[in-house]
Amino acid sequence: MLGFGKKICIGIDVGTSSIKMVELTIKGNRPVLTNYAWVDIDDSLAKYESISTYFETVLPEYIKKMLQESKMSGHDVYFSVSSAGGLITLIEFPDIAREDLDQAVKFEAHKYIPVSLDDVVLSWDIINKTSPNELIIKNESSVEGDANSGESAVEVLLVAAPKNKIIKFEQLAKDIGLTLKAIEIESFSLVRSLIGNDQGNFIIVDIGSRVCNIVLVEKGIIKANRNIDAGGKDISRIIAKSMNVSESKADLLKSSGKNFLSSESNVSFPIIDSIVGEISRVLNSYYKEDAKVAVDGIIISGGTSSLLGIDEYFSKTLGIKTTFGNPLGRIEYDKRIEPEIKKIDKRFSVAVGVALNGVDEYLKNKN
Repeated sequence: MLGFGKKICIGIDVGTSSIKMVELTIKGNRPVLTNYAWVDIDDSLAKYESISTYFETVLPEYIKKMLQESKMSGHDVYFSVSSAGGLITLIEFPDIAREDLDQAVKFEAHKYIPVSLDDVVLSWDIINKTSPNELIIKNESSVEGDANSGESAVEVLLVAAPKNKIIKFEQLAKDIGLTLKAIEIESFSLVRSLIGNDQGNFIIVDIGSRVCNIVLVEKGIIKANRNIDAGGKDISRIIAKSMNVSESKADLLKSSGKNFLSSESNVSFPIIDSIVGEISRVLNSYYKEDAKVAVDGIIISGGTSSLLGIDEYFSKTLGIKTTFGNPLGRIEYDKRIEPEIKKIDKRFSVAVGVALNGVDEYLKNKN
């Protein structure tokens, strides 16, 4: 397909309460948003995600209908999978031959993965090499004869995902009649759409319906990844209870423009404080006492980021500048749809990011 016609990439984010889908077309070496779609998943169906019939029947029907009604023309699909249940971690090794390093990574992976390696899809990549002199500077306690003082080291990014989940997505692509090109953990999709090539240090806080994904990114590299069971559903339940309304009504109130996080509000959100606490733990674990000066900013994403005042609450509580992510900032689109797309763009960070995976791969092979 290189050099002929248009390259079209469809990115699909299967969330716990909705499916988001974007179509990016490469025009003049630039990704252009040519279509998008989303659908909410009925709660009574979504809770059966682990049951095979959900992937075999429910999801194919939803996605086929989305493709048909949105009239997407692409055939290559890129799926993201939840980082919950997966693993993203950094491990340091001596700078040894690639084949020896492969065995060392697999051996070390046993310490981080609580199941048999036969049950996971494992991948790794070298993201940094450190010279002996750099090691001595980094570790002032090194002394002559220290095993690390005379050796170069490599930093390896280890990624693992449950094999049964990957198999389900492979089958899903066949069932919807599209060509599966790649599957990646959603944290990488978030980094691609919200940070791209920016060289600063950031925390991405993607607040979904049921899960919050916290990703520490340093110069484009994921350094830490945490998932906690906290999301928009919990916030809606708190609003519903405090105002004595239904959860569906609370969902509307949540995005109505009312600032529930202001000092005048009588509603407290321990679930948001849990998210703030986890962010603090991630930062303090990695940067110690330098956390506030080491991080350039916090980027909020996900449907729940529409809660008015949440950026100010994070900024004030954590003492770090907080902004909303813009997943469309690195792609082109028809400006006539901007008023509509701005209402929902924060939900599409993962779908845009995983579609950009296809764009990046195509442009790399083309060049």
